[in-house]
Amino acid sequence: MHIVVLIKQVLDPEIPARTFRVNRELKTPDVPRAAQVMSIFDGNALEVALKLREATGSGTKITALSLGEKSAEEVLRKALAVTVDEAVLLVDPAFANLDSIGKARVLAAGIRKLGAVDLVLAGRQAADWEAGQVGSMVAEALGWPCVSFVSRISPDGDALRLRRELEDGYQIVRLVPPAVVTVTNDDSNVLRFAKVRDVMMSSRKPIANWNAAALGIDPASLSDPAVNVLDLFVPEQPKHAEMIEGETARDKAIALARRLRELNAI
Repeated sequence: MHIVVLIKQVLDPEIPARTFRVNRELKTPDVPRAAQVMSIFDGNALEVALKLREATGSGTKITALSLGEKSAEEVLRKALAVTVDEAVLLVDPAFANLDSIGKARVLAAGIRKLGAVDLVLAGRQAADWEAGQVGSMVAEALGWPCVSFVSRISPDGDALRLRRELEDGYQIVRLVPPAVVTVTNDDSNVLRFAKVRDVMMSSRKPIANWNAAALGIDPASLSDPAVNVLDLFVPEQPKHAEMIEGETARDKAIALARRLRELNAI
């Protein structure tokens, strides 16, 4: 079995809100010193792939595939450090600022170039835009079925047994590959820590870089997005304060409760 895990490098979502800035002209975040990390749900997908490989045996191969800038090799190194077999970065100036459909087209081309792929795993959504669209669009581009919000996968004969999370429980799905699966978080799929030996070995492993030409993509075909970002800004939060009056602490507490009720806060 060949499993491909889609991994995205994103701005660290844990940076303090007061340091977050936006370049409204470029319509991009502008936090140059902030760390870039692996999108958390992609980490969950990676852990699901590792557990599935452990369950199926040595015949299973995992490839980490990322679309981004050269710096995205850092998160691919992290994937290699937790014993992913291979890593590929899709990088080209033509791939910058793509919408979800454009990203899905490029990722699907990368998956086709990898050859015989049985299963594609992706996080349910990226930790930056949180659109939750690329996984299902990759499935559409490949002509494969897609199962969303999966937390666990195990072998089931010639098929796979998937646990799909619902609002009021879960659903068990039997899936025959090839397919695309989007993964949500669960106690069972928190990404493991890499061993020191594996981290050292990962630094020596090659990461293939494929551009538009290598994928057989005409850059001009990516220049007409289906969605355009008209503006990107940090909304201003109005602030004001009210002083609660009262002769005693009890009077102030009653006045506070009355005011909160007026504001429909309680």
